[in-house]
Amino acid sequence: MSSSPSSTKKTDYTGHYKASEVDVYPSEFLVRAFLGTYEKLKIDHKLLRGKKVLDLGFGDGRNFQLLHDLGMELYGTEITESICKLITERLYQRKGISVDARVGRNTSIPFANSFLDCIVARTLSYYMDEGNKYEDNLAEIHRVLKPGGLFIHSLPMPSTFIMRNAIDTGEGHMRITEDPYGVRVGTLMKQFKTEDEVRSYLTHGFKDISIGSAKDDFWGDAVHLWLVVCTKT
Repeated sequence: MSSSPSSTKKTDYTGHYKASEVDVYPSEFLVRAFLGTYEKLKIDHKLLRGKKVLDLGFGDGRNFQLLHDLGMELYGTEITESICKLITERLYQRKGISVDARVGRNTSIPFANSFLDCIVARTLSYYMDEGNKYEDNLAEIHRVLKPGGLFIHSLPMPSTFIMRNAIDTGEGHMRITEDPYGVRVGTLMKQFKTEDEVRSYLTHGFKDISIGSAKDDFWGDAVHLWLVVCTKT
């Protein structure tokens, strides 16, 4: 019997993260965003000490060491309590790092209005629940950020590996059909063809928009991303 992509969806993220016993380094683009100096971007990370930062969809928790070293107050969201428990316990036991991790989704972030000074999203901000649009994700991110708060995130180009053979359901909302990690088949993600398209979604609600890009080829898997830093108006 044939199956649709959504019916073969596998989402055992807890098992995926539990199987990884090796600590992973922070995402390079976040290291560059916070610590680098570029023509189009300069963040004074010293001003972030003591500020509240959310790692949206923190996954294996790889970015918390960097955010901790920057002196920030750590918050995170993931889609299940089991992931939150696994990663927070691992971080505390191995590194002595405490994180306030809560169950949430891109359209339901469990924090009060204007609570956060910074949100980072290594991926995840473009993952969508059924019946939602990318604009719904942005509206929720905007809600929990303070005015002037930073939003640092990456967005996928159509040529990135996870979009291979994905099904366009309209407006660039793609149904994933292939995933080498075996956990995202059936997931809806928004892809972005051009820098202008990225900017068009952010102009209502965000300012100081700085957009870079990265194109890597990891032994046949292309990772092509827009790298975005902006502030809430």
